[in-house]
Amino acid sequence: MEKVMVGKSSVAASPAVIAGALVNGKPNYITLGSYGGMSINPAIVYISINKSHYTNAGIKENGYFSVNIPSKNLVKETDYVGIVSGRDTDKSLVFSAFYGSIDKAPMIVECPVNILCKLINTIDLPRNEVFIGEIIETYVGKEFVIDGKPDLEKINPLLLAGGKYRELGNPVGTPRQDGKALIK
Repeated sequence: MEKVMVGKSSVAASPAVIAGALVNGKPNYITLGSYGGMSINPAIVYISINKSHYTNAGIKENGYFSVNIPSKNLVKETDYVGIVSGRDTDKSLVFSAFYGSIDKAPMIVECPVNILCKLINTIDLPRNEVFIGEIIETYVGKEFVIDGKPDLEKINPLLLAGGKYRELGNPVGTPRQDGKALIK
């Protein structure tokens, strides 16, 4: 396979998530494409936000943030909270907020999946702050659960790839299973 250099950008897809935080006592949200898991036990995730964003102060002040996974029917709202600033716009009016056992970070009723995280570390990068959080609670809409487990096809999470919002495609394999065919 011949390779062509295309610059320094990532070509991978990532989940589009909406981070939630209380800023000056009011729910605020920001859309991110920089989210991922770091470990399973304990369950640790990260979000990366440009230092200039309003949401960062709320995460630092309260020590908690939420990660909300929108489905494709929320593409306009997801995009909106990513392009307007909470300094100038009351984003608490875009979604219905709810709180888990700890009322330090708003979660979004309309999103199929909501994850409450306790801030455990912050990494200072040249342009971004990476907030590392331990998952405290995870909520999934009842209609998205089959046999006690979240169903990704029903959730239909938004993905960011190639400058577009996308949706999941068909499964093509099973992790930690398919590679066993190559073990001799």
